[in-house]
Amino acid sequence: MAKKGKIMKIACTPISCSALFKQGQMDAERFIAFCAEQHIQGVDLLHTQDYGWFWKNAERELKLIRGWVDRAGLALAAYACGNDFAKSDPVEFENSVATVTNALQEAQALGAPLLRIFGGYHRDLSRNFDQAMDYAEGLQRIIQGIERCLPAAEKNGVILALENHGRLPGHSYEIERILQHFNSPWLRCCFDCANFVAGNMNEPEDPLRAYERLAPYVAHVHVKDFIYHVADRRREVEACVPGKGLVPLRQFIAMLEEHDYRGYCSLEYEADRIMPTEQGVPASFAYLRSIAAICHVK
Repeated sequence: MAKKGKIMKIACTPISCSALFKQGQMDAERFIAFCAEQHIQGVDLLHTQDYGWFWKNAERELKLIRGWVDRAGLALAAYACGNDFAKSDPVEFENSVATVTNALQEAQALGAPLLRIFGGYHRDLSRNFDQAMDYAEGLQRIIQGIERCLPAAEKNGVILALENHGRLPGHSYEIERILQHFNSPWLRCCFDCANFVAGNMNEPEDPLRAYERLAPYVAHVHVKDFIYHVADRRREVEACVPGKGLVPLRQFIAMLEEHDYRGYCSLEYEADRIMPTEQGVPASFAYLRSIAAICHVK
């Protein structure tokens, strides 16, 4: 068993508590306190422009949130925006570039080491079918968008962490090609272990195989789980409590340890329909700790 690194650093993204936010039962300050109560090490935060549900008064809270994080004894693991570079309309493309640039400035002001970004959405997943792009043209547009944003990332000292999401890019070889195209220390990967098998990938990929390809580039990790179910004679995936689904989380955590991964594993709990957030998030953290501890059995 691997014994290189320390037991993994666990963080939490506000997506894990989005149901409570949208029900008015949680705000940013309470989310940070909730995370501290779970005895984890870090939190992710979300861009003011893309995730309005996370902020009640963004102007006020931006001035306070860093203090809330520090006083809670947590680290700011990542900042995240919800851009979409796969736009054929020039105005929409420029708006997406501006979104990332603004998010980089907020991330720098808060002291975040990296900014999670998306590439874009394939036409099968987009709400706007007329504007959504197919694979080749979408990936080319994403490269153009990242090229526009990389100078701002370097200027602000914040790494862009490209997530496998929305099918553009979706597979490990697509992410690898984009990263190798730029060969920049300011562009890395946000590796979502479950998205390789989720419904936003039309061709599922083994997350372990994907990690083997992308390990040198991984700066941040999202952890969640999915299970298959049948709907209208089609096999679909649905979020479930980590450890109850088809994502090989035990093996994945072992691979992180083997590669001496030093970043954060941020829980992205989306299974509140199966188990309420208040129970599901603590249960998820307990499971992650239990499988991480396996790697340090002597």
